[in-house]
Order: sequence, then structure tokens, then C-alpha cells
Amino acid sequence: MHLARIETTLCGLDYAVLYNPVAGRGRAADVAGAIGKRLEELGHRADLGRSEGPGHIREMSRSLAPGVERLLVLGGDGSLREAASGLLERPAAERPDLGVLPFGSGNVVARELGLPLEPLAAAEALVASEVTGPWDVGIAVADGGSPEPFLAMAGLGFDAAIAERIGRRRASGWGKWLYRIQADLLYVTAGVTQLFVPGQPRFELRADGEKIEGTAVAVIASNTRTYAKSMLLTPEARVDDGALDLYVRRSANPLVGAVSLVVAQLRWGCPGWVARTRRMVTLRAHASARPFPWQLDGDSMCRAGCVEISIDPGALRLIAPNAP
Repeated sequence: MHLARIETTLCGLDYAVLYNPVAGRGRAADVAGAIGKRLEELGHRADLGRSEGPGHIREMSRSLAPGVERLLVLGGDGSLREAASGLLERPAAERPDLGVLPFGSGNVVARELGLPLEPLAAAEALVASEVTGPWDVGIAVADGGSPEPFLAMAGLGFDAAIAERIGRRRASGWGKWLYRIQADLLYVTAGVTQLFVPGQPRFELRADGEKIEGTAVAVIASNTRTYAKSMLLTPEARVDDGALDLYVRRSANPLVGAVSLVVAQLRWGCPGWVARTRRMVTLRAHASARPFPWQLDGDSMCRAGCVEISIDPGALRLIAPNAP
């Protein structure tokens, strides 16, 4: 991605570091402490904030002290989305630059930025960086409810059903154990299982007010090129272009679903018989029969009969590593 170099003094900045204590197999508190210590060694001021449960990172981000210039979030894409939600509730002029310290399983935003995937190394890169730039924020509203932001993607249908399945498995003893030991295996087994579920929910789509022919079983409205680690579903997407890239799969055939996952993993261009892509600013998805699953940045949301998606251009500024 291309972010602008800004004029700033990197010495003596005020940082806030918020962290999810269950991230990194429970090591987040120790890592956050080490990052805070390193910031102080470099002459910065750092406040650490520990999340006490769902929604707390959002609350802490919303109520940051006025002098905080940079907010770093230690956790996965879900924790980063929480922080973004809180920042968006502040006046635009009072939003600090946002940085991600990757400590989740997917780390889509960190990959998009080109950050090291080890949080201490990422912290070093961010603290040294003079590069920041606008990041478009997607906004999703389900069944007329409250708006929910996302930084990377909104998924409807198939991939959201996988997120639901993973959530149920993580709630069980063995699933929690498997996620901590080998999260990738949990994702693979959930994805393969979902391929063969009969009667996948279908929905109708309107992109920028134009009806998309037929019904869909899987949709990704993507702000980033990166999807689920190294996968590419929307290689032309940019985080600062004021638009989202739409990926639509109509077929529920397990073979078509498997091919779509393989070509995404191998970073090939998706063939037209598997899925269609297009750019858009607004999207409306309406259930054909029963409510469908949906997710934001990997967070499973309550099933909905209608989801409307839009884009808030340049709503946040994210820190990227200096170019080599």
C-alpha cells in the first residue's frame, strides 16, 4: 500500500498501548509490558490499557487522554476493530494515529501494511516510522441497527458461517485447546465441513443501487487486498481509494467452493466461473428466505435478514513501517 511520509518529531510522543490479555495464548500482558518499557527507553511516554472483556478496548479508545498521539493495539483484527470503533466516536481532530501490534491468528491489517508479524518487531517498526496515511473504514448496518465499522472486510454467507462454526468450537473444551495449539487446523476443518453443508443461505444484492443478477451464497466486501492470512480475493483493492472491492460467489457446489479457496490461497486471479468481482461504494444484501450469517474482520455477528454496507473515506490514519 502507499502511505504518505509526514513531517513529525518522533521523540517524546505520547503512546497508549491497549491489549487483549487472552491474545498470543495468554502472553499479551508480558508482551505489552515489554513494549511499554521499550517505548520509555526510546524517550516516549506510554500508558498501558488491559481489556477486561468484550467492548472494553472500544471504551478505552473512545476515552483516551487528549494528549495521546499514537494508539497501538496488541491483539488480532477483532481487537483492532474494537479500537477503531472507539476512535470513530471521537471528533476527527482528536483521533490519534492507529498502529497494530499483530498477535492474532489472521492479522490481515498488519499483513496489508507490510508489518513484521512478531509484535515486538512490529512495535520497533512503528515507533521508528514517519509514514502514516488515511485508511477508509467500512460501515455495516444489519436490520436497521447500529452501525458497525470494519477495517479489512465484511463477509456474508459462506465465510461468515465458517466464523460461526469456529466460534462454537472455541466455546468447547477441545476446540479452545486446539485453537491455542494450532489455530490453522481449526480453520481448515471448519472450512471443509462448511463446504458440504446443504442448503447454504442465499441473498440478493444491490451494489451502488444496481441489482446484481441472481442470488449469492458468499460475498466479501473488501477494503484490503489481503484476506485470511496470505489469501488474495480482491487483489486490486486499496485502503485509501474511497471504495470497496466486491467478491461474489453464486454457486453452492462444494467443488466450486473448494476451487475458490485454493485459488485465493495460491494468490491466482479468480476465474469468472468461480466468482465475480467489482468495485462499489454501497452494498445492500437481503435474505432470499432465512437470515444469513455475516462477519466483520473475522468477528461473527448475529444473523441478519438485511445488511447494508458503505464506506467512510479516510476516517482513520494508520501507521505503516518506513519504506526500506
